[in-house]
Amino acid sequence: MGIRNKLFLTFLGTFVVLIVAASGFYFFAFEQSLRKYIDERQQAQVERLADHLGVLYAQRGSWDFLLSDPRVLGRLYWLAGDRNTDTEPGKRDRRDAPRHLTLLTADRRPLIGPPPTQQFSRLVPIRTDNDLVGWLAYPDQEAIRDKLDRRFQERQLNFAGWMALVGLALSLLVSWLLARHLVAPVTALSAHTRKLREGDYQTRLGSRRRDELGDLIRHVDSLGERLDQGQKARQRWFSDIAHELRTPLSVLQGELEAVVDGVRPLNHETIAALESEVRQLTHLVNDLHDLALADAGNLRYHFTALDLDTLCEDAVDAVRPALGRRRVRLRTDLSPARVNGDPVRLRQLLDNLLQNSLKYTDEGGEVHLTLGRDGDDWRLTLNDSAPGVPDDALPKLFDHLYRVESSRNRQTGGAGLGLAIARRIVEAHGGTMEADHSPLGGLRITVRLPL
Repeated sequence: MGIRNKLFLTFLGTFVVLIVAASGFYFFAFEQSLRKYIDERQQAQVERLADHLGVLYAQRGSWDFLLSDPRVLGRLYWLAGDRNTDTEPGKRDRRDAPRHLTLLTADRRPLIGPPPTQQFSRLVPIRTDNDLVGWLAYPDQEAIRDKLDRRFQERQLNFAGWMALVGLALSLLVSWLLARHLVAPVTALSAHTRKLREGDYQTRLGSRRRDELGDLIRHVDSLGERLDQGQKARQRWFSDIAHELRTPLSVLQGELEAVVDGVRPLNHETIAALESEVRQLTHLVNDLHDLALADAGNLRYHFTALDLDTLCEDAVDAVRPALGRRRVRLRTDLSPARVNGDPVRLRQLLDNLLQNSLKYTDEGGEVHLTLGRDGDDWRLTLNDSAPGVPDDALPKLFDHLYRVESSRNRQTGGAGLGLAIARRIVEAHGGTMEADHSPLGGLRITVRLPL
């Protein structure tokens, strides 16, 4: 059974239970109100009749006027009532005494009417001044309901029945509309996720709902957007990898073809050029391998206590000759910093950062490396001079194979994997890595590692 049918039956069952409960409460309240109304009306009518009989008894001195003509009691009874009956007005005077009404003497002996043997009989005293001259006895209201009372009750019951039928019809309609309204977004989500499964990441549902279903639709749209971005990134990743690998392979192929054709002699210089291209290709493949392992969480780390400032000094000493050849000034401000990390991977991080500054800093520029404590973290900051990085490029610097083409090229730059690998290393150590504009005019890389 589908969710729409389940919701429909649930709503319908709920509405039916409410209708039955409301109808039962209405019928119970109606019966109680009708019972109380008849009791009060009968009580008032009999009390008025008792007052009339008291006046007549005071005038006649006995009950002989009733014993000689019992129909007088009936006429007085109907005259005491203030209601219309099913009997024609001209026939009221010829009525006999009401069968449910009994006239008793002061000592409760029956004079007119059936003897009040019912346990539910009620008594109303008949007085003349302060003297008790008789009683009027009548049963409970169930025994004195007339045709009008029953007709009124039947009409109310019919009305309640029609109300129940109309309520049931409305329940069917409302249950169907509610089930359709609630299931419509679920059906749309099902169709949308089917498209996502088939690889269509462009479609968006969109919703202005402010409930949980609206949140779910927006989450699914966000998921589709992420999948679309992931697909485009994967396609761009494969294209960039093929492009990066094609360059050194093309150079190698051209060099080898030149040697085979005799255009270029096979000497030490040619072999050195070929070895340089192979080394560049090997470095690229190794970087891709490391990045793939880092993304999969399989890059191995061996954590140990180490001095980060000493590691920084070693990395700076290794790159200082290359910076000197490009006349790039290097300044360091390193505070003693004890951390728990992998020395090999942290050295790889420092080498990537320093090589990045070496490759992309203009000759005669400046590089400034600082290390110090910042709250609960060690903060490592690398600032270099021009050229800078555009604002829109800052968030993309850590993407795979991303390069700012205005300042990075294949002659001076790399494949755009160094910062991506560096960020994975920092994250594996529980830290963060950010890129921003440097006060020196270039790029500032900030690394935070926990104490």
